[in-house]
Amino acid sequence: MTGNNHYQQLKINTMTKLKTIAVAFASIVIFSNITNAQAVKASYSTNFEEPLKVKYLGEDKGYLLFEVTLQSPASSLFAIADKYEGELYTAYISDRLKVQTVKIEKRADQVLNFKLVSGRKTYAKSFEVNTNTVETTTVEEGAVSML
Repeated sequence: MTGNNHYQQLKINTMTKLKTIAVAFASIVIFSNITNAQAVKASYSTNFEEPLKVKYLGEDKGYLLFEVTLQSPASSLFAIADKYEGELYTAYISDRLKVQTVKIEKRADQVLNFKLVSGRKTYAKSFEVNTNTVETTTVEEGAVSML
């Protein structure tokens, strides 16, 4: 019987070691998958930039001021049009990143359309100007609070 007990003890020790090795291996596989998933997610979220950004800066002596940021990997067409006056500005952009200030004469009830055509994709931003209403808008960035 002593030989049989020794055999059972050896079998239990071997099974315990195999379980420990299997758990360690599974932990490594799970950890490496989580790490890879986080790396892919981070690189994806930091690579996207909006190709056309238009920011209204204000008014200067009868002109509307806009800051236009164009970001395109290939040469693109940039255009500004007024709904009633037609095309105001057109340019072919070959720079990857271009930031410029645009000055447009202010008119009553204007609808301005900014458009970037890059390859088969078109990006557009629109602004309406109402000269009959005086409105003050204040935008403030607030801190995020955890409750």
